[in-house]
Amino acid sequence: MNEPFADYVLGRSCEGCTMCCKLLRIEALDKPRSQWCKHCDIGTGCKIYQERPTECRDFDCGFLTQANIGDHWKPAKSRMVITLATEPNRLTVFVDPDRPDVWRKDPYFSDIKNWARTAAKNRGRVVITQGTDVFVVTPDGETRLGPVDDDQLIISRRKRGSSGAGVEHITVNRNDPVMAAMRLLKDRDAAKNASPDELAESRRQVDAWLAQHDK
Repeated sequence: MNEPFADYVLGRSCEGCTMCCKLLRIEALDKPRSQWCKHCDIGTGCKIYQERPTECRDFDCGFLTQANIGDHWKPAKSRMVITLATEPNRLTVFVDPDRPDVWRKDPYFSDIKNWARTAAKNRGRVVITQGTDVFVVTPDGETRLGPVDDDQLIISRRKRGSSGAGVEHITVNRNDPVMAAMRLLKDRDAAKNASPDELAESRRQVDAWLAQHDK
């Protein structure tokens, strides 16, 4: 059995749960999302735990580390795994494709909507992932983005249309040159150290990319 860690919420452990071994991608093992890892003893633990890849060692299950996530979210029960990232500010719920609608049922959906409201106040995002199919949940509803590859990021922007202002979600490749321009404009410290010409060129690149996207 995989041992508990000191930063786990008191009373919580991986015991009886191996859902992360199914739902998450493990690049080092060439394991895609939503398929059981060949090294997993389902419901028991990892058969190569002492030699597991860095990706697995560094993974933090939200249920185990966040006391504000209710006991009903234990992955073995909910069939969902929660991860949190500070950059970008994002909460992701990985859903077992064998139970694709579980996240839409209470108490889970009520929690997700509450998280979406909190995320909106902090320029964050709540993402639901079913295999490669991705949804972004906001206080006003949800957007289905369809398949999103692991080398793609989700960019959100406010946009005004005929029905009023709203938020649009766009996918972009991590290595797209426009990402460097976006990061410069978003990072206040980097922007302070950049020249006016560098900032102007970054804005031009981002505006051109958005205009191309709008066509």
